[in-house]
Amino acid sequence: MIEPITYQMINATGELVAFCDQARTQGWIALDTEFVRTRTLYAELGLVQAKAGDSLILIDPLNGVDLAPLWALLRDPHVLTVVHAGGEDLEILHQKQGTPATLFDTQIAYAFLTDGSQIGYAGLVEQMLQVTVDKSQSRTDWLQRPLTQAQLTYAAADVAYLSEIYPRLRSQAVAEGKEALIMAECAEQIERRGRELPAALAWRDIGGLSLLDGPGRAVLKALAEWRLKTAREKNVALPFIAKDHILVEIARTQPSSRYALSTIDDLHPMALRRYADAILDCVERGLAMSVDEQPEPIPRYDQDGDYKRYFKAAKAALKEIGESQGIPVSLLGSRKQLNDVYVWERFLRPSTRAGLPAPDLYSGWRGTLVRDALKRLIQTSQKT
Repeated sequence: MIEPITYQMINATGELVAFCDQARTQGWIALDTEFVRTRTLYAELGLVQAKAGDSLILIDPLNGVDLAPLWALLRDPHVLTVVHAGGEDLEILHQKQGTPATLFDTQIAYAFLTDGSQIGYAGLVEQMLQVTVDKSQSRTDWLQRPLTQAQLTYAAADVAYLSEIYPRLRSQAVAEGKEALIMAECAEQIERRGRELPAALAWRDIGGLSLLDGPGRAVLKALAEWRLKTAREKNVALPFIAKDHILVEIARTQPSSRYALSTIDDLHPMALRRYADAILDCVERGLAMSVDEQPEPIPRYDQDGDYKRYFKAAKAALKEIGESQGIPVSLLGSRKQLNDVYVWERFLRPSTRAGLPAPDLYSGWRGTLVRDALKRLIQTSQKT
């Protein structure tokens, strides 16, 4: 049974340095963050929780403590960072220059050690420790001060239980011969969460591209690039500048005046006041693009017979490979990952590929297992 949770609130940089020194001797640290992201592009850090050995600390990033020693600790290749479902934590750490050198994600480990299930933190704690996690503070505004005792205890519990779960999962992974695979997947998560999409290729993340002709795609390209650059510069979430479907509608109708722009459904009056000139400039620049500059057409999958043949065969191939390797097929490749391969091979120009990372199923441990098979399937799926 786990003892009652005790923690130290770090109020000075010297205290943090002492904790980091202890963590280095331990060799691993359990970590979690609390943050707020409502209207901002980047999450706003509200609290950091960490446990190494018998020391559990909470760090308030708003009270002036210099977190540089912690970020340096996480970057130390001799220190393992333990998280649960740490995707958003990794994004925050990347922003803060604290990207972990090595990572063990207990959600990833659990998935590889079971049937691929993506278990939540509370469920994992209850299953492995027979402890019911208090969820009453899950909607806390972590930027509001002062934080209550209940909020701090809730936050401390995240790493207290995590530090108990990690050794058990790591031991099971070693016993079942899956440690290397789990660590490889965690390393890939670090790399993916640290990527920054080139703004010039932001059009690829917007649905509705298949509805547009060449000039429309060019306008969408200009709009998507402008929106992402603006979001990064002002730290504003993309939908609060303009939602995807609004960009698609602008690209389709190609308004040339403020009045025409004002007739676009769902374009907020405030956005119109702030961004009308920039949007109209995007329309003009998009229409001036040459054919070679226009994004390549990517049809809808349900209208592509070759895709249907590829996808059916690819699912079967992944199932066979997964069973032969003892890997749940859900972890080997998702529908989106299979789609990314198809688009990469069939539609993307070399110039577009040059600005993008290779598809997940072409890189890392997945690429080793399935890349050649998928390439063959795409070739054979084409109509003769």
